[in-house]
Amino acid sequence: GRLDSRERRIINTHSFETYQILRNIDGFEDIARWAAYHHEEPDGSGYPFHLRGDTLSLEARILRVADIFQAMVQNRPYRQGLSVPEVSSFMRMLADTGHIDAEVTAVLLADTGRAIEVALPVFPSLPDGRRIREAASPG
Repeated sequence: GRLDSRERRIINTHSFETYQILRNIDGFEDIARWAAYHHEEPDGSGYPFHLRGDTLSLEARILRVADIFQAMVQNRPYRQGLSVPEVSSFMRMLADTGHIDAEVTAVLLADTGRAIEVALPVFPSLPDGRRIREAASPG
């Protein structure tokens, strides 16, 4: 079922926690911001910092588009990955309504086939539900 508000707040902390980890690694200051900002909305309604679009770097906007795209094309425990037409349509709608960067989205959708190929998991599931890398691990 749907997450309640407490569960949603817990999940939403991952961007800030990523920032806290990466910003303390020498030379990762920019990377920390790019990773932390991947759930920021151009209108300031995103999280964790509620930044507006004009303060978000190109790298952060690219990560946002890539994160959404990957989540849509991959199979998840609660649903199958979406088809190319479904993904393309939804990404265009997000861009048209200002939720994601339109230029970054256009570049991604110009080569959707290659983008999907890259976004699909490197380690597909085995018939028993384990990932190949899990099955190869001792123990």
